[in-house]
Amino acid sequence: MMRKNVYLIVWLMTVILYSCYDDKGNYSYEDIDEISIAGMPDTLVTVFKNTDTLKVVPELKHTLAAGSGKYEYTWVAVAKENKTGNEFEYEIGKEKNLNYFIDLPLGKYAVYLNVLDQETEVTWRQHFDMEVIIQTTEGWLVLCDEKGEVRLDMISKYGNQELMIRNLLDDYALPNKKGPKSIVLNITGSGDKIILMTETGACYLDPESLAWEEAFDLKYDMGKIPGVFVPTAMICLDPMYGTYPCSVLLTTTEVYCKTSGRIIYELPRNNVAGEEKTFKVAPFIITSADGVWGYYEPPVILYDTDNRRFVQLGLAWNETSCCIPPVANEVFPMVTGKEFVYAANTRHDGNSSYVILRDDTGKLWLHGFGNLWYNSFSQLSNYYYRIDAPDIERAELFAVHMHYRYLFYVVDNMIYLYDMAYKEWRKLDILDGDGEKIDLSGEEITFIKFNWFQYGEYGRLGLDMEYRLIIGSDKGGENGGMIRIVDIPERMNGKVTLYKEYSGFAKPVDIVYRERY
Repeated sequence: MMRKNVYLIVWLMTVILYSCYDDKGNYSYEDIDEISIAGMPDTLVTVFKNTDTLKVVPELKHTLAAGSGKYEYTWVAVAKENKTGNEFEYEIGKEKNLNYFIDLPLGKYAVYLNVLDQETEVTWRQHFDMEVIIQTTEGWLVLCDEKGEVRLDMISKYGNQELMIRNLLDDYALPNKKGPKSIVLNITGSGDKIILMTETGACYLDPESLAWEEAFDLKYDMGKIPGVFVPTAMICLDPMYGTYPCSVLLTTTEVYCKTSGRIIYELPRNNVAGEEKTFKVAPFIITSADGVWGYYEPPVILYDTDNRRFVQLGLAWNETSCCIPPVANEVFPMVTGKEFVYAANTRHDGNSSYVILRDDTGKLWLHGFGNLWYNSFSQLSNYYYRIDAPDIERAELFAVHMHYRYLFYVVDNMIYLYDMAYKEWRKLDILDGDGEKIDLSGEEITFIKFNWFQYGEYGRLGLDMEYRLIIGSDKGGENGGMIRIVDIPERMNGKVTLYKEYSGFAKPVDIVYRERY
């Protein structure tokens, strides 16, 4: 019986194999028309929302000369980042040639042309990259003083082109327009914030359009609005690897901290546990300059101007005050007895910060902090000393290079460079494109600074622009303001050359780059 079953199985397999072999060649195979799509943009296309019309004339190439001639075309824009949480795919055309007036949400897209061959029912596709922007999407925000009040201009950047936009806030009745002080950009995982600070108050601006409305006043972030509320500094600490994102806000009288999960600033924290009196702090937040890609829990160090001492702000959700932290391998006392002058956060050795203080004799002292991560820090022994440089005691404008250990200061409208490592100095002569020295004698230098790019090397401009010194100056009269960006060489005695120059501003007060990722 078993033998019969084996014979039966073998017979069936033989029949099946023969049938398959016998069937070979009974089908008629025909080549279909394969379509490739040419004529699409091969680089990023940047377009303005509600302004530009996107026009693309594709070319279809066929493997069969005739083609079916029956095609259905669909153009689709697919958002690369679905920021709205709603629709992310948009049909923008049904004809072969695209002619679309841009009315998409701001952002980056992959734009696809789908070609359906109705005869074969095969769809062929090709795409290109596009970004939808508005004029204020990216570029330099220039805060100016025009007859004592705020004026905000912008050097808008799109692709390799630039566009000058004047008086962005001219149509808004800002309640705190007097005495412009600074323009601040904070980039966080929960959204970007642009803050305008003046001598009388502060407000947010719309992070896309830079528009203002009453609800943007910073006082509405407060649990209880104090009688005197003039913000002086603000930073959002939301590093990629952080556990406790928070915002720190300084005012002329108080210190506030808003920790994760809280939507308002609660009680002020400008006190040390065990002490009865509160204190005022200098308008600067000493912390890591790593930005979005930062280390775990950077510390926040403040300078108590009443008691002339460094204090560390408690950042945990259950902390409500500052402390005078113990320092391992102390280089200088945290209680300094000196007057605050200037401070800067840099990328030196990962991240380092420098503070300039004035002693009772009027001399300036450098204090260096390093290893600003894990809610701790160290004092830098090589960067604690009295600064010996020409007339530096009379300087009011300072800047520290983000990458080189160079300190810049201004005296009598002359910029000096001081090497903090080798303690050498030189006057800064800026050369134009023809190699001629730029004469600033007829202008008033109003600020010098290095722009901190929070996206770092991953931002659109990378880190190159952090190496350039930005100089604001004013020739006087109407629209006599100037912005110069200069290349600073790594070598102390290298040539300092003009990178770019812009004119037509009111008196420049501050500048910040509205950056993108």
